[in-house]
Amino acid sequence: MLKRFCWHLQAWLTSSCCALLLMAVTMPAVGQTLPPPPRAGASAAVWELHLEIIVNQRSTQRIEQVTQRDGELFIKREVLLEIGLPSEHLNHQDHTNLSQLNGLEASYHSPSQRLYIEVPPDWLPHQFHTNTRQNDTLTLHTSPGALLNYDAYISDTQHSATLASLGHEARLFGAAGTLSTSGIYREIVTGESGLTEGYRRFDTRWEYADQERMIQYAAGDVITRPLGWTNAVRLGGIQVSRNFALRPDLITHPLPEFSGEAAVPTTLDLFIDGSRQSSMELAPGPFTVTNMPMVTGAGTAMIVTTDSQGRRVSTSLPFYVSSELLQPGLSSFSISTGALRRNFGQRDFDYGGAAATGSYRRGINNHFTIELQTEASEDLTTVGAGGTFGLWRLGTLETAYRQSHSEGVTGEAYTAGYRYRSRRFNMGLRHQIEQADFTDLSRSIHSASSEKTQREVTQLTAGLSLGQMGSLAGGYFDIKTGDDSRTRLFNLSYNRPLWERMHLSLSANREVGGSWNTLAQITLPLNSRPGTLSTSMQRNSDGEIRTRTQYAHNPPLQGGWGWNLAYEHRDTDSDYRQAEVAWRGVSTELRGGIFGTGNDDVRFANARGSLVRMDNQWFATNYIRDGFVVVSTDGQADIPVRYENQLVGHTRDSGHLLVPWARAYYAGKYEIDPLILPANLSAPKIEQRIAVNAGSGYLLRFPVERIVAATLEIVDSQGEPLPLGSQIIVDSGATSLVGWDGLTYLEGLESDNRLQVTLPNGSKCALTLSIDTHINDVQQLGPQSCL
Repeated sequence: MLKRFCWHLQAWLTSSCCALLLMAVTMPAVGQTLPPPPRAGASAAVWELHLEIIVNQRSTQRIEQVTQRDGELFIKREVLLEIGLPSEHLNHQDHTNLSQLNGLEASYHSPSQRLYIEVPPDWLPHQFHTNTRQNDTLTLHTSPGALLNYDAYISDTQHSATLASLGHEARLFGAAGTLSTSGIYREIVTGESGLTEGYRRFDTRWEYADQERMIQYAAGDVITRPLGWTNAVRLGGIQVSRNFALRPDLITHPLPEFSGEAAVPTTLDLFIDGSRQSSMELAPGPFTVTNMPMVTGAGTAMIVTTDSQGRRVSTSLPFYVSSELLQPGLSSFSISTGALRRNFGQRDFDYGGAAATGSYRRGINNHFTIELQTEASEDLTTVGAGGTFGLWRLGTLETAYRQSHSEGVTGEAYTAGYRYRSRRFNMGLRHQIEQADFTDLSRSIHSASSEKTQREVTQLTAGLSLGQMGSLAGGYFDIKTGDDSRTRLFNLSYNRPLWERMHLSLSANREVGGSWNTLAQITLPLNSRPGTLSTSMQRNSDGEIRTRTQYAHNPPLQGGWGWNLAYEHRDTDSDYRQAEVAWRGVSTELRGGIFGTGNDDVRFANARGSLVRMDNQWFATNYIRDGFVVVSTDGQADIPVRYENQLVGHTRDSGHLLVPWARAYYAGKYEIDPLILPANLSAPKIEQRIAVNAGSGYLLRFPVERIVAATLEIVDSQGEPLPLGSQIIVDSGATSLVGWDGLTYLEGLESDNRLQVTLPNGSKCALTLSIDTHINDVQQLGPQSCL
């Protein structure tokens, strides 16, 4: 039987193979229905093809009509223009014969139905690659509110007076800007002191920021914004200036560009000083890479290109980036006008005559930024012009000239400087001369109390990185006035890390004609307990030697204890002692201690913090230097809140938590943990990024929604659970699936609900469900019949 079966199987296979061979001989192949690729000198019929266009091994994602006639390929001229080929290399016929274009090679691949075109890279469109992204710009936020910073201090000296002071800064902010005022109140409790009692006002100012135009408006007590070779003064008036800080994503200084050509699709990797910064895909054609992240100063960029065939080419390009230059076409300005303010910190309202200042900077090109300045008052006019020049990879040069005219006398001032930075070395040189007859607003304020003399200032600084051996820095400063008074000072410093996180610092300075002052210090962060231990030895110009030992620990931002203990031995004086303890809580920071030489110790106590009013709530928190954020969870208490992945705290009973560490203009990440919420509550947002305007606060809401939910068993008319996977649609739009034993979970329910159920076999049933919507828990319902 088995033998007969094998014989029949062999006969069947033989007949089948013969039939297949006969079909292969007598029938045309399927592949022959496609037109063959053209051959030189061959003649064929006209074929209308629809082919995918491939240019320099990169697909254009286009399928276009191509005509094959007499072995040549024709395509519409407008198609070649749309895929990026330049018109000057194409003829003016509607259908272009690809074989007649010099520099272009075309081939038709029949199996893949593709048209391959090869052209020189310079024929293709120029590509610009940049890392600038529009979504990096986040809108600055401000909510209506008020803030009061306070700093209370009291000190008692053993043989002197007891002094008390209370400093404050008050702010009102909202959509119209920020109004702030600051001052201090001093009182002599006991004894006598040379300080003035009473209240002293510092600054009162209104500010408004236009982020879109990057313009800052201010009115009240303002400080002029000088250039690098001018001086600032205080005015009581108004100010309009450009503030690039409103756009942290904006790169204001010019960055180097790297250009090249890619013949085929290529991957480009950019390395800066050996560190990979970015990677991008390049299409065939010329390209320019710009706005890449760079370090300031001198460096080396390594561009590594890898084409589609795996060939790799590395190119090393040195560069120099200077933050003193502005990008071409970018400008900054500041205009201030008002009354000169005198005796700041000594008198509340001491304003002089009218004055105005203006400054302007503009990037002309990548290597030159022009700077203009002017000042004017009742009897003074000062104008100046200067610029910063980029010396390619050799650093930057700064020059400026100013001329003043006051009471019929003309004076001049000159400034020149040079700066160079690299990873291992940096240096700066600056020389400034102000003639005796030269004056500006800053000098005119003190002209009545000082004699006008010529002033020359020279400074030279340098730094050198020694790698693992540390760093070395030095400086020379020379100040000379016309009355033959001259001060020349040398400064040297050396820093290096030691073993076990220890750090060594050496410094020495000496005035020409005097003796050296030297200091050697070693610091050690402790592993077994918090704090840092340091010891130092100092020798002053009189030859006195002082040795100091200090153990300090700052209170953590999240709250806790801190301290500062120090002891200093002095050769010619009483030893110095210091003991200070600090405690940082949720609402304030307290400090207290004693310091002195034993003969005249000073005991002190200090309390500082902030009071905030926002969203009809009062908050007591630690001292707020800049902006802050109040997180609201719609009245849900004890919700964990994180700022930049660090736990800040839990919302209080009202559902609020104040984060006092928000930095202005920075888009910080705020998160809540919804796992603590009851089952009937849901938080659709658990993470947000918010940037806060300077000196203000923002109310950040995390909405919490109440959910009416229930679990139930759905059965059929026979009382059997519905099949697994049955689909449920509630008339409110909510959907769900039936699980094992007919169990299901529904949310978004109302008091009366109609459910449509579709079984896996396609049949349908419906049921009506009524529940109590005032119950907060997830309701457990019994079996419900679906008919």
